[in-house]
Amino acid sequence: MIGYTGDGREVMFELTELLSCFGPTRGDSVDWDAVEAVYGRRLPSDYQRFVAAFGSGSIEQALYVQAPATTTAELAGNVVSTLPAGMLASGGADSWRDPAQAGLYRLEDMLLWGWTEQDSLCWITFDENPDCWPVAVYSRFHAAWSVYPFGMAEFLSRLLRDDFDEWPISDVGLRTVSQPRFLHDKDEEAGWELQERPWE
Repeated sequence: MIGYTGDGREVMFELTELLSCFGPTRGDSVDWDAVEAVYGRRLPSDYQRFVAAFGSGSIEQALYVQAPATTTAELAGNVVSTLPAGMLASGGADSWRDPAQAGLYRLEDMLLWGWTEQDSLCWITFDENPDCWPVAVYSRFHAAWSVYPFGMAEFLSRLLRDDFDEWPISDVGLRTVSQPRFLHDKDEEAGWELQERPWE
């Protein structure tokens, strides 16, 4: 049973204490009414707060958080989206680490909000209230989905505190980072254009 996780105010406060921005860009201003029109639904409150505080970008170049699309044309880019058609067509992608969850959720109800080099991080959009959407992670290491009964901000907060009985993503590098940093996409792109290595 997935419980109501609230609007993310408290957990976002904790997340801003755990995670620091080290580029000049701090968050994005987003037309959330336009976002709702694109997706046909509101996106979770904690995600909206994350975007306002941090924006789209990466945590230690290991975990990437997508921006929301504000027009349908943007859906072809690197934004929150449904799972790729190839993944939906693959029978192997509908595998669940907990056999009891097999058949409970549909891949078509997934919205991809983040990723690592080996994993997909999604919401399961089965509830009318987006603040009740759990996080699902498809780990290439396990070749299966795992479901976590809380929102995106709490997932990230637990990840940065190493507060999981079993590490939920394939890359274990974040476990050794004592002061994790977030770099906005704009700042990372600007660094590469200047032939700098922004993470070094």
